[in-house]
Amino acid sequence: MAVAMIGIATLCFTACSDDAPVFGGSLHPDNPNPQQTTDADYDGILNKIYGNLALTGLTGPHGSSDLPSDIDEGMSVFMRVVWYANELPSDEALCAWLSDGGIPEFNRGTWSDSHPLLRGIYYRCMFGITLCNFFLDNAPSSLEEYSTKVAEVRFMRSLYYFYLMDMFGNPPFITHVSSDAPVQASRQEVFTFIEKELKDIIGEGEGSDVLAPAGSVKYGRANVVAGYMLLMRMYLNAEVYTGTARWEDARTYAEKAINSDYTLSTTAKNGYSGYQLLFMGDNDTNGAQREIVFPILFDGERTQSWGGVFLSAGMVNANDMAAYPIGISANWGGIRAKKYFVEKWFANGDLPTGTPADMIIAAGDDRCLLMTQGHELEINTEDKFEEGIGYVKFLNTHADGTNAHNADHTDYDFPLFRLAEAYLTYAEADARLNGGNVSANGLTYIKALRDRAHANSNINVFTLADIEDEWSREFGFEGRRRMDMVRFGNFTGTSRIWIGGTAAGGTMSAYRNIFPLPSSDLIANPNLKQNPNY
Repeated sequence: MAVAMIGIATLCFTACSDDAPVFGGSLHPDNPNPQQTTDADYDGILNKIYGNLALTGLTGPHGSSDLPSDIDEGMSVFMRVVWYANELPSDEALCAWLSDGGIPEFNRGTWSDSHPLLRGIYYRCMFGITLCNFFLDNAPSSLEEYSTKVAEVRFMRSLYYFYLMDMFGNPPFITHVSSDAPVQASRQEVFTFIEKELKDIIGEGEGSDVLAPAGSVKYGRANVVAGYMLLMRMYLNAEVYTGTARWEDARTYAEKAINSDYTLSTTAKNGYSGYQLLFMGDNDTNGAQREIVFPILFDGERTQSWGGVFLSAGMVNANDMAAYPIGISANWGGIRAKKYFVEKWFANGDLPTGTPADMIIAAGDDRCLLMTQGHELEINTEDKFEEGIGYVKFLNTHADGTNAHNADHTDYDFPLFRLAEAYLTYAEADARLNGGNVSANGLTYIKALRDRAHANSNINVFTLADIEDEWSREFGFEGRRRMDMVRFGNFTGTSRIWIGGTAAGGTMSAYRNIFPLPSSDLIANPNLKQNPNY
């Protein structure tokens, strides 16, 4: 694995500066081919490190894949495979595309160490780490903004390691380019490494490589608030990762993010709520960028991949689009909501019929973007899209009325970190420190989110169970649900996966709280030991 990834990394020099618009440029087939040059362009490599979150190779939306050829390129986009793994086994989503390798196993909770989409996540993160290690080993100190860029790369490496730690538990670990096979690290060891790295680059540790303040670097680049957010997320889940709770630390860094220059997107625009603006094609300019701390960048012309398209096209069929246009040409009709998610708004089963615009009114909540028209609540047929409720959250339309850059590909940036996460993190950590009920301070942040959504905020008591549901209402279909369910102890041992066509579903054993290391890497690297029971 290490040798393969290093071999790939050495190809990513000159043209990589055009892979993602962090420093400008566009993805275009006339660009120089990195496979034909060995002149290192470190801004290009930095763009490639960021672009690895959204893109899959040297040409978009596919072609010249970064990863081994036996991994489907379109299905190996970082955010797409992470989304599948965190949503499909959870209580939120189910997918009808049973011919796509790995989808049925996620639906049913039956994945193994040969699962193709898990290999995609694993290798995508390892590829990103290799790029980061190359940059950190070789970038010259004469590089413009050297210290800031080094801090950004350390953040990105920490981000890739965070996902490996969260999803695979005990990943291979390497911090320099080497031909030696990486050793395996425990979750505790990876946690400790990430914690030190993040403390350093937010200015609370050693060294001079510090992330830039908010607003001082271009949108899309990591700044110090992104560092707070990743540290906060890791502390919130620390008991899962290390066995030791860090609620006070989670609350501390949530408060640092809340007290930053970022603000909630609350101002409606042209009929779209402040919440909806976060997931629209112009969310980098429509005001939502004030809440989006760290996005995965997409652009219908300049940054094309199937990782953006699936979140729009996958959620609708032709009938849905006719009733509720979303600004994209495709309608793949595969991903829909399970009843458990729908019940976050309609617990009594009295479900009205309508489009998301109708359901927002019926639920009294801007986040209730359900498409019930043409859909049934119960899912008795796994591959029938109309069974299960639509959830139309990501729109390619622009709130300012301009056209999408390309109707075949999405313009919206995926908000990997947004300020609302700090609000709910503070509230949850606060509740866990106060016997399970949110204090007045924590309740202020929950009320702020519910006020933004025009939901009932006349509440005086909010329990941990309420908070788990609020995570789902606020962050539904944003690719994090599995992580939250594991933290609350509800991911395994519950009847929320799809098995056998029954409303009750099926259960998963506790060992499935983490995923298996790919068998292909176990064969290639004798230093690795498989996670238990796989």
